[in-house]
Amino acid sequence: MSNQRPRPSPMLIAGALLLAFSATCVVSYWRIGSYVDADGFLHEPFGLIPLGYLSGFLGAILLVVGFVRRR
Repeated sequence: MSNQRPRPSPMLIAGALLLAFSATCVVSYWRIGSYVDADGFLHEPFGLIPLGYLSGFLGAILLVVGFVRRR
């Protein structure tokens, strides 16, 4: 018998990375903030919102599928 641990599947690794990226997007959005300039235009990093939701959703799906396939 060998004492090697089983390697995590690439699907689990990708899911964890996508969830970490999602959390980074959400934290970045709140950290950057938004403001209205002197001309009345709203400036905000709106692209981080759908990117964070999409990567979080895909990451969760990959983790669930990865755990189900591992059994």
